[in-house]
Amino acid sequence: MTGQIYSLIRKNGRAENQDYLFYEKKKFNDNEEMTVFGICDGMGGMEQGGQLSRLTAWTFGAYFSQKIVPFLAKENAVIPKRKEIREILENTMESVQRTIAAYIKKHRISGGSTLTAGVICKNSLHVVNAGDSPCYLIDMKNDAVILVSNVENYAYEGLAKGIFTNKKSPEFERASSYLTNYIGAKDFRKPEAHSYQIFPGNRVLAGSDGLFGNLDEEEILTAAKDLPEEKSLERIARRSVSMGETDNQSGVLWVWKNR
Repeated sequence: MTGQIYSLIRKNGRAENQDYLFYEKKKFNDNEEMTVFGICDGMGGMEQGGQLSRLTAWTFGAYFSQKIVPFLAKENAVIPKRKEIREILENTMESVQRTIAAYIKKHRISGGSTLTAGVICKNSLHVVNAGDSPCYLIDMKNDAVILVSNVENYAYEGLAKGIFTNKKSPEFERASSYLTNYIGAKDFRKPEAHSYQIFPGNRVLAGSDGLFGNLDEEEILTAAKDLPEEKSLERIARRSVSMGETDNQSGVLWVWKNR
């Protein structure tokens, strides 16, 4: 299994772009590769959001690579098992939180960053997140879009509790601005990683909340289906802007490719 990656990042009218994305492929052997990707969104309106999102991304990359080295160093490098990857992701998130929280405390910064990260390998997607940068698994054959990350803000938590019923209401939109978990939070909650089986034709789409705006799953699917894959991210971004989105926009799209 191998995949093609596309990315997009832009300010979208903001004075500063506080989003940061990353992705890379790690080659284990002639037949197996691992794709690692992530989205970091600095907390809007707070101190050094852009700097903290970059530091969060770099710190994640450093810790994840450190934790994956023992598997790469073996004579016949083998990709970790599902449970091992989830543990690596969860432990990496904790390491990132400790490092960024210490940096924030030392420099007396009142900010933080979301972090949604994923690993794709051996027909599986593994996702972990802190904050509200969504990750979707798109099944092109069955016209399905599945949210595979948690959305940790007051709007989605209110939706789960029945406080909100309309995702496009002004009340829901206002509540979406307030995170309930993020990297750098004093009351940080340790995220739980999840694994999903993926199949030929599947796509993985992750982005900042500004990329998607108020788009629902059907509109995301339409953008993925109606245009060539390399234009999907731009279509999603433009559509959310047309509906009033003004936040920074960043996204990563992974598309299954047969060898």
